Amino acid sequence: MRRLWYHGKVDTMVPGKDRQQAIGVEDGTIVFVGSDRDALALPWDEKTDLEGRQVLPGFHDTHMHLLLYALFQDSLPLAGVPSIQEMIRRGRDKLAQTGASYLLGMGWNQETLAEERMPTRADLDQISREVPVCLLRCCAHVAACNTPMLERLKTLTGVEESVLEKVDFEQGLLREEAMRLYMQVVPPLSDEEVKSLTRRGQADANAKGLTCVHSDDLQVLPGMDPVRLVRLFREMEQDGELTLRVYEQCLLAPSDFERFLSVRSDPQDRESLFRTGPRKLLQDGSLGTRTALLREGYQDDPEWKGMAIYTPSELEQLVEAAHTARMDVAVHVIGDGALEQLCQAVEAVQARDPWPQARHGAVHAQITDAALLARMKALGLQAYIQPIFIEEDMGIITQRVGEKRARECYNWRSMLELGLAVSGGSDCPVEPFDVLDNLRAAVTRQDRAGERTYLPEQALSLEEGLSLFTSRAAWASRDEEVRGRLMPGMQGDLVILDGDLFAVSPQELPKVPVFETVLAGKTVFAKKI
Repeated sequence: MRRLWYHGKVDTMVPGKDRQQAIGVEDGTIVFVGSDRDALALPWDEKTDLEGRQVLPGFHDTHMHLLLYALFQDSLPLAGVPSIQEMIRRGRDKLAQTGASYLLGMGWNQETLAEERMPTRADLDQISREVPVCLLRCCAHVAACNTPMLERLKTLTGVEESVLEKVDFEQGLLREEAMRLYMQVVPPLSDEEVKSLTRRGQADANAKGLTCVHSDDLQVLPGMDPVRLVRLFREMEQDGELTLRVYEQCLLAPSDFERFLSVRSDPQDRESLFRTGPRKLLQDGSLGTRTALLREGYQDDPEWKGMAIYTPSELEQLVEAAHTARMDVAVHVIGDGALEQLCQAVEAVQARDPWPQARHGAVHAQITDAALLARMKALGLQAYIQPIFIEEDMGIITQRVGEKRARECYNWRSMLELGLAVSGGSDCPVEPFDVLDNLRAAVTRQDRAGERTYLPEQALSLEEGLSLFTSRAAWASRDEEVRGRLMPGMQGDLVILDGDLFAVSPQELPKVPVFETVLAGKTVFAKKI
């Protein structure tokens, strides 16, 4: 099947290459990029007049949670909820509507709640004293539970003491690893339910122009064994049900790692829609909950430096296990203390067992300084950043770390100028997987209302911002030779926009609609006209 799109504005993301007019794909591979005149002189099975629309490489999101997003679409969405009382009202209404045996929700942020505090067990008991309720904070590093949920948690067996220590039974708050305990209370999902969640999540992603996501899914669904989930993804691909490339960031219990290697994808595979990628690790928490690990104390709590998930030696061992298997690691590090520990671990592991081709990375890498960035560069560590995070964090960053350190946070331009490998993601459902809104944040360094600006000197150009979600994102998954740019021989993944990003103001970028999304030459989303 030979398909041609012509009379468009084709931005190839190839440095130095001018905007083209037409692009053609045959059997999933790009075979033509050039002028309308040359394109229309060739034989095609299908031709589409773009009527001046913009074409870009299909968008990538290099850190998100596809199945967690889909799971919470059917539960209780709480993004932007103004108060705890409103959370209670919505929770009651949801249970009245569904009659469910449990209630999950996500999205609250104590910084924006009228009560200016986290919800507690007493609050959530007002939703129900019979049905277990667990409502995750927007960062997914803290959850609030009611009494029935906490009582169920007390009956769980085999939970490590270090995890139970992060449960505040009096207040009803679960922190970090303990947050995932709700999955041992909620009934496990069937194979078909998991596939249904995948279909929903990928359809929504396609509608935003996404053709590839680096997704952390292995520890988000109740009763899910990681090997089973890999099997389900592969079944969907074999049955022609995947419309999205999924590069799995593999968050695993240490005890599951060796077993998981038996189902790991071939590291040389560049064709499969589902592939296992780096080992995902968590080393600290979030800035909003004060669990990000800092080298110096928090500005508003000088005696507190945050929370490390692993000791430095434990982190080094976990990194080494992946490194020895020639598997990259992608480690959640928000605080400079956590980033420093990651650098130390990678440095030690590389000294014992050099692997020049490693593409280990820091997920978030928010709080840094010049020396840490230089150390990342020397170690070849890539940065998976989320520009959209400044929407919420610009309001608390100075309060958390002080004015001096705040000037060394979210330093994206400094990263690029230093030559770091940097890619962009959303951490959805922490934030929506809207690439164009993420792009707006990267280019403007402003909030959505355009009222606040944070370190404008660290803003990126539009071309640089786009590269985070196209060419640089392809590098993050070792796919720079097959994706992320539009040129013959590359995989035919495209996003067609009903407008031109270069012709609108940066604040208007999210308003440019996605017109069509193409995966390997096949349309997986088309705007209704």
